[in-house]
Amino acid sequence: MSKWQWVWEGALGVVTVLGLGMVLFTAPGEHLLSILASSAPLGLVAVALSLSMRAGTPNLAVGSVSALSGVLIASFMVVLDMPLVVGVLLVILLAALCGLVMGAFTVLLEAPAWAVTLAAAVVCDALSLAFAQGRAIILQEAPSLSPVVGFAVFAVVSVAGGLLWVRREFRQWLTKGWVGPLVGLAGSCVLAALGGFMLLLRLGAAQPGSPGLFTVVFALAAVLLGGTGLTNGTGLRNGTGLTSGTGFTDGTGLSNGTGATSAVADGGRGAVAGTLLAVLLLTIVQGELALLAAPTYVIMIVLGGVVIGGLAVSRALDALRQ
Repeated sequence: MSKWQWVWEGALGVVTVLGLGMVLFTAPGEHLLSILASSAPLGLVAVALSLSMRAGTPNLAVGSVSALSGVLIASFMVVLDMPLVVGVLLVILLAALCGLVMGAFTVLLEAPAWAVTLAAAVVCDALSLAFAQGRAIILQEAPSLSPVVGFAVFAVVSVAGGLLWVRREFRQWLTKGWVGPLVGLAGSCVLAALGGFMLLLRLGAAQPGSPGLFTVVFALAAVLLGGTGLTNGTGLRNGTGLTSGTGFTDGTGLSNGTGATSAVADGGRGAVAGTLLAVLLLTIVQGELALLAAPTYVIMIVLGGVVIGGLAVSRALDALRQ
């Protein structure tokens, strides 16, 4: 990882610490716990998106997969009277299978992953509405999850993934042939499902039509702000992601002609603690806006602005790296 990535993550760390200090001095202690509780499920979805981007297969379905996972687990428990552990394991297996199917389509059709996963997101949203039948599914005996424990799980998964990405041999392995699409999409779906499970435990209910789009935009904002590379040659594979850096294609179609198996030599740039810090910072901002009773559209505008700012950060780090 370049020194500029370390500098950026250090700056993020300073801003995040200042934000936490502001929360501690200006709001009740319960507000900090609420921030930690909110950041855990959203953070796991952000880690999921980060994994898929590093593998060169950006998974735009992570928000919808997370929402559907919560609905399925709640349905299994309430409708089928299935034990929680069995329901969670079954949903994780289904999420992994969903990711493998998307990976197979990406490779066999030489299609861009963003297009395949966007179609999958629509299907997942439709299934959420179908299983919930337009009603919230409430868990009568929902187990409690400590906000600190939930945040700790997210933090460990996020930093461990970043440290693994630092290893050059792992980056090279992840960008070879079928490995990237299958590991990136299946792994990101599993992490998104875990995020949906955490959200279910936090709310004690699964809502039909959950904001999958909002979740994936939040995840994208956190990943970009954290410093994970976006453009071709810095984390995305030709033909399976947002190709040559001039848009979604290079002007010759949905891919640049090299197909899903074209590999990036080094695997590109990725954050270690950047995603963790960015999720925490964005959750603090979101929590402060909620305390100020800001309308939902204000929060969405802020997230959109962070995405644009994150793109600028990504470009700047790429330029400094070269």
